[in-house]
Amino acid sequence: MGLGVLREAAAEAPREAGVYLFLAERGEVLYVGKAGDLRQRLRQHAAVKGPGSGLDERYDLVRRVVWEVAVDEEAAVWREAELMFALRPPFNANTGLRGADPVGMDARVPYVVVRELAAGTLGFSLEPAVPSIGKAYGCFPHLGKGVASRLGIACSDGYTALLRLLWAASGEGSHTPAAITRSAPESFVVAVQPEVRDALHRFLSGTRARLADELLQAAGHRPAFMQPALRRDKETALQFFVGGPKLVRARRLRHGVRARVLDVETYRSLVREEISPVING
Repeated sequence: MGLGVLREAAAEAPREAGVYLFLAERGEVLYVGKAGDLRQRLRQHAAVKGPGSGLDERYDLVRRVVWEVAVDEEAAVWREAELMFALRPPFNANTGLRGADPVGMDARVPYVVVRELAAGTLGFSLEPAVPSIGKAYGCFPHLGKGVASRLGIACSDGYTALLRLLWAASGEGSHTPAAITRSAPESFVVAVQPEVRDALHRFLSGTRARLADELLQAAGHRPAFMQPALRRDKETALQFFVGGPKLVRARRLRHGVRARVLDVETYRSLVREEISPVING
C-alpha cells in the first residue's frame, strides 16, 4: 500500500503522455494528475520521502494507481481539468472540496447566453442557468473568472477574443471597449450583422469554426496597428471553440445525448462515465 503501490505503478506505466488517478480502498478517486511521461511522473511520486512533503496523507491512502494515455501532453493537461471538475478529488488543489459547497461551485459554471436586442445588436452574458429568454450554449465548466487551469485560460481568453473579433468586425468605435480587454466579461453588447448570426450560432454550437476567420476578414478595415492583435484573437478564439463548444458537442454525440444544452450534473456524469472503465478495470 502507499508508496509501495506507487513504485509498482511506476514500473508498469508507459512512457507516454496521459492522466493518472490515485484510488483509495473502495475505488474512491483521491487525486488526479497529468504527465508528459507517465512512468517518469509516477517515479517522482514514488521517490517522495518522509514528513514535510505535504503529501504523506494522500500517499498513505493509495491502494491502486490507474492511468489513461493521451495523444500528447496538452491533451493530458485538458483531460486533467475535465476529470478534476467531474470527480472533485479531495487531494487536488483548487477543487474546492474541503469545506466548500458543491452547489455553490456548480452555480459558477456558466452558459453563454445570446439575446436579440434593439437596433441590430446582440447581448452576450455568462449565466449560471438556462434563461427563459435568449439562446443558451454550454454548459462551459472551464469558462469564467478564477478558472486557473490551462483549459480554463484557453476558454476564458478565447471567449473574450471572440467578442473582440465581433466588435472589430462591427465597425463600431475606434478604441476597444474596456469590458473586452479583460477575461470573460459577464456581459457585453455588440452590433452583429444578420449574415453573421447563423455562423455565430454554429460556432457556439461547436459545428463550425470558420467564424473566427470570417470575422478577421470583416475587420480588415481596422487600422494596420490593430491587425496583429486581431490575428492573435482569431487563434485564441479557436482555442475557445475547441475547448468549449466543440468539446461539449463531441461529448453529447459520444454519449447519444439529444439535448443541445447540457446541465452541470449531466456534464459531470458523462465525464465520470468516460473514465469509469479505467477506474474499474
